[in-house]
Amino acid sequence: MPAVVDPPRRKRSSPPELAPPHDHLTVVWDTTWQFYLQLDAKLEGSSSRVSYLKGRLDIMTLSIDHERIKGNLSHLIASHCLDEGVEFATQGSATLRIPRDRGKEPDDSFVFGELKKTRPDMVLEVVITSGSIDKLEFYAPFRIPEVWVWESSGLRVFVLDGGRYKKAKKSKLLPKFDIALAGTLATCHSTSQAVREFRKGR
Repeated sequence: MPAVVDPPRRKRSSPPELAPPHDHLTVVWDTTWQFYLQLDAKLEGSSSRVSYLKGRLDIMTLSIDHERIKGNLSHLIASHCLDEGVEFATQGSATLRIPRDRGKEPDDSFVFGELKKTRPDMVLEVVITSGSIDKLEFYAPFRIPEVWVWESSGLRVFVLDGGRYKKAKKSKLLPKFDIALAGTLATCHSTSQAVREFRKGR
C-alpha cells in the first residue's frame, strides 16, 4: 500500500501591520550616528520614525490619530494657499540632517513662493506623546523660518528670531491663516469637513 503523504501546509501570512491607537515613544541614550542611520534605513516604510539629536535616539511609532491630525492640517494649509493665491509646494517628510549631530523627519514641510529651495520655509509637527526631542532646539540650526506645532491645547506658531524660535500670534508666511480655527479642526474625523468648516469660518 503506498504511503499517504500529506500536502505541504501553506504558511499563514502575517496580518498587515496596523497603526497603534496611541503614539508610542522609545528613547535610547548615548547612541552613535551610524546606529541611527542603520536603524532609520531598517524602519523605512514602517509606521515608526527615528530621530537623532547629539547622541539621543527617539523611536516614535505613529498612531492613526497622529496621521489624521497631520493630514487635516496639511490639507488646511494647502486649501488656504489655493484660496489666497499663494504659490506653495510640499516637501513632505523629507529628512533633515546635520551629519553626526542631528537627523529627523518632520510630519510635513512646505516651501512658499520660490519653490526651488533646498530647505523648507515651514515645518509642521504633531505632538501627541510628550517627552520627545525638543522640536525647536532641533530645527534652529537649519534656520527654518517657521515651525508649527500642534498639541492637545491647539496649534502654535513659532517664528525664527535671531537664531531662536519665539511664539507668535500669527504666521509671517501665511498672515491670514486662522491658527486657532485650524487647531480646533485638526481633530475632525473627516478631512473634507475640516476644509469646508475652515473655509466657512474665514
